Amino acid sequence: MRTLILSFLKKDNDKHQKILKKLEAAAVANGHLVDVKDAKLDKDNLHLTIYEYIAVVVPATPFSGKKVPALLPEVLATCGNVSGKKGCALVIKSGLFSQKFCNTVMRKMEKEGMMIDYFEVINNVDHAAYVGKKIG
Repeated sequence: MRTLILSFLKKDNDKHQKILKKLEAAAVANGHLVDVKDAKLDKDNLHLTIYEYIAVVVPATPFSGKKVPALLPEVLATCGNVSGKKGCALVIKSGLFSQKFCNTVMRKMEKEGMMIDYFEVINNVDHAAYVGKKIG
């Protein structure tokens, strides 16, 4: 299955980059063709229509469970048709409201027409390897 891991993670955060690599490795081990794109850098050249499955990885906001990056709905709305596509919402744990933030991300994705079949709050790098097996 052609899969996209759409990252909203920081490039300078070592933990985030390790989690991203674990997610990709686990999804590839399941036989998926995986592309990893940075939403901030690749926004202009991103074509979501060609992917069968889209995994969105977002860091949680530490103090509020409601503030989704403004770039998320913009990318989903302008970078191709995502209506009817399967996907998952993955949130990197930070603070007390990570699960609430995950629900908010899911609602934003569903509002654009995506069908969310999996969601998870990633606690650490080892947990990312387990979560990556469920992508796709």
